[in-house]
Amino acid sequence: MSDTDLNQGGVQLSADRLSGEWLGLGTWGVRSTRSIAPQQGVFYFEAKAPVDYFDLGVATAAAPLGRPAGATQDGFSVNTEGFYFESQELTNFDPNGDTYGFVVDYRGTHPVVYVINGSAKPGTRIVTKTLDAVSQPLFIHLSGVRRTAGFQVTINPGNDTTNRPFTLDPAAALHAEGLSDVATALVLGWGATHAPVWNMPPTLNVAQPSATSIAVGASVALTATASDPEDGSRDGKIDWEVLSEGNGPERVHGSGSSFTFTPRLIGHHPIQVSVTDAGGKVAQQTITIEATGALQQYSEVRLALEPELAGSGITLSPNGLQAHWSVDQKNGVRANQGLYGGFWYVEGHRLVAETNQAIGLVIGDVSLDPYHFDITPPSCSVNTVGPSTYQDLILVKQYTTPGIEYYGLAVDYRGSSPIVYVIMGGKLTDTLKLTDATVPVYPMLYGNVTGLGAQYDMEINFGATKFHEDPGAVLSAAGVSADGLRLCWGTSNQSCVN
Repeated sequence: MSDTDLNQGGVQLSADRLSGEWLGLGTWGVRSTRSIAPQQGVFYFEAKAPVDYFDLGVATAAAPLGRPAGATQDGFSVNTEGFYFESQELTNFDPNGDTYGFVVDYRGTHPVVYVINGSAKPGTRIVTKTLDAVSQPLFIHLSGVRRTAGFQVTINPGNDTTNRPFTLDPAAALHAEGLSDVATALVLGWGATHAPVWNMPPTLNVAQPSATSIAVGASVALTATASDPEDGSRDGKIDWEVLSEGNGPERVHGSGSSFTFTPRLIGHHPIQVSVTDAGGKVAQQTITIEATGALQQYSEVRLALEPELAGSGITLSPNGLQAHWSVDQKNGVRANQGLYGGFWYVEGHRLVAETNQAIGLVIGDVSLDPYHFDITPPSCSVNTVGPSTYQDLILVKQYTTPGIEYYGLAVDYRGSSPIVYVIMGGKLTDTLKLTDATVPVYPMLYGNVTGLGAQYDMEINFGATKFHEDPGAVLSAAGVSADGLRLCWGTSNQSCVN
């Protein structure tokens, strides 16, 4: 994929430029570096996208990047929800198949595109499209919105069919459909194919530490060795990454054969250990360290402007329950009280018209200045616009319910990670499983400048006043046990009246 022919800031590519991560809430796109010209031949590429609402296809250089390739006559695309650009449902679309193969027959003046999909070889042809308006070179064209943290699509253009073989068998799929002429002319690659020698993968051995459970603030020494048949020792290339502290530059990293980990937070800390050989193959293991200790309980639970962590331009009310934003970016502020091992309830209330502000949950010890897409700590939120729910800044669901003012979160953290029950309008509207949160979570508010002239834009209720919703009744009505639910945030909170 091109590192210049893409929406800068919206799409971030891997080092080999075969995978892409989408940032932000807009629709962004990227094109390939290589194109297929008229009368050049029949070529193939695959795209793996295990996410929904993402568009894969081919388009000319004239097609806009911020829209699906098939949004104009300059291209063609398939959406991973099972629809192609004319909004016609693909009846033989395989919902379990996350790999899509594109055969482009450009032996004539206009290209013919065959799309193959399936969860097993050879795959099934799901659609054929002749692009009658196209007579210019065609590029691979990917576009969509953020649907996962990390890389959400990977292409295989046939650069190394020995070490990165195709998932599907397009020639067999075409023969089965009676398209033997196309299958015979097919080149397994985008413009060319390359089959180098086999590259043996590296091996990685992570030593079991003397203790996998330590106190917060204590240290544990971890060691590993790595080697590769072609490259020899790879000890110096071992990478250590602590997965419990968000996605992005705030994660703790280490390199080499040893790594000393000192947890700052109680909870479970998965540490991903990996090594990459010169040919790009990866060996990987994960070891988990449990950090023990007591989570501080506060008698006065309130929002806290943590130095260097809280967002800029936030003004709090004297009681720390209301917030106003004066900086125009998504800035957040956390509560002082975290949750780890309990079932508590908290509620947000908008004080102005629906705008880009929210109540949510986020892990501690990571910056909310701003609460940003390229960092994305484990989190969730209910934005007042819509309203709409998000997990790790990824849209989960948007509602069209007018007049919602109160947003309740019943958080069950009695298991390995929190389950968040979202309550609005007297109903359970969402159940979010924050599987990437393995340390304490904290209520937060985020927002930006509203321009509505209010002294405070949003408030939070930790139990100091009667809750608007009845979470116990709502959960019971939805078939969820409310046993153990504490109608208060914090076990030492002296302000609770519910």
